[in-house]
Order: sequence, then C-alpha cells, then structure tokens
Amino acid sequence: MILSYLWKGMRSMFDTVKLDWTAIKCYHKRLLILPLSLFVIGWFSPIWLVPLGTFLLFSFSINVFAVEEKGDLNRLYLTLPVKRSKVVRGRYVQSFLLFAGGVMLGLALIPLANLISSSKWYPDYQWVLAVVSFSFLFYGLMILFMYPLLFRMGYQKGKLWGYYLPAGCFCLIYIAIMQYDMIACGGMLVYHMLVFASEHMLLVSGGMFALGALMLAISYWLSVRIYERREF
Repeated sequence: MILSYLWKGMRSMFDTVKLDWTAIKCYHKRLLILPLSLFVIGWFSPIWLVPLGTFLLFSFSINVFAVEEKGDLNRLYLTLPVKRSKVVRGRYVQSFLLFAGGVMLGLALIPLANLISSSKWYPDYQWVLAVVSFSFLFYGLMILFMYPLLFRMGYQKGKLWGYYLPAGCFCLIYIAIMQYDMIACGGMLVYHMLVFASEHMLLVSGGMFALGALMLAISYWLSVRIYERREF
C-alpha cells in the first residue's frame, strides 16, 4: 500500500513535469544551440564546460515561468487534482534533470574541446568529482536566489530580481575569476584549486555537495510556502 501511494505521488509529480515540458516546446529547438555554444567556450578553457553547461541548461528551465504567464498555466494547474506543492516539486525535478543534462553535456564535450584548446585538461576521477560538486553547489546557489522569487512574483514582475540580476552577478564573478586567473596566476589558479580538492576530496567535494543540497532544500521549502499562498 505504501508503494502504491508513493507510485501515485511520483506519477502525479512527473505528470506536472511533462505538462511544463510540453508547455515550453516552442523553446526546445534552442537546446540545439547549447552544445555549439559550450564547444566555443571550451576553446578557452575546457574545465569550465561543466559549470557553464549547468548555468545554460538551468537558465533554460526559466522558460517555464515565462510560458506559464503567457498561457495562464497557473489557472490551469488549479483546475487539476494536483496540489500546488507537487507543481513546485515537479518544477524542481525538471530543473535537476536539466542540471544533470548540463553536467553530462559538459563532460562529453571536454575531450573535443581539449583538441583545440590552448588550456588542456587531463582529469582523473577526483578532479571530475570536484568539478561536478562545484557545479551542484552553483546550481543550488542559482535555484536559491531565483526560484522563490519567480514563484512569488511570476516571470514578468520577477525576471529582473529573480533571474537577470542573479545571472548577471554570476557572470561578473565568473569573468573576474577568469581575469584574475589569467593575469595574476598565469592560468594556474583553477589547477591549484583542483589539486587541493583532489587531496581533500571528502572535505571539498563532500562539503560542496552538502552545501548545494542545503541550498536546494531551503529553496524548495521557500518556494512551496510562497506558491501555496500566492493568489492568481
């Protein structure tokens, strides 16, 4: 009986994921641009492909909020026998699946980027784990800043504070780190960070996974509370 209840809950949640994914089908073709965009970026430094894949595919998940308002999907969801918490949960599941897709896409493109990049990357599993854990922390940070605001205000009112401003800050931080790495560290900053992470795998990678999971949990809790009280 417990398994049957869990199965029904999972099925209804994935039904909302399917509904959201179908709603943004007009944007699906844009996904074809992402591998080329990442490959071009990888020409500078392959090691950033995984975090950037995470960023780009997470940004794609924001389209759900845009289409939601254009098609007035919120009112449609309220007519379905689905709790608002499951709508939120489904959207978080979709964002996590896109995060996983960004990680796999970045890892798959690294060998190709290495062929043309002046900054080679020869990772072992410890380095890969560190990059993936950093990407998960980055994903948790983005979803903490963005999703609760978008659930509270909607896309049109919340896109400045809930997407453009956080995304702009993340991009500026990325550019600052890259410039500091090239000018002050001769391109060796990330290398030394990965060496440190590989030597302290449990502390660094485990810590980033734990912190990312905490941010994800807080973001989900806030979004559920906010969306349940929102009036349409």
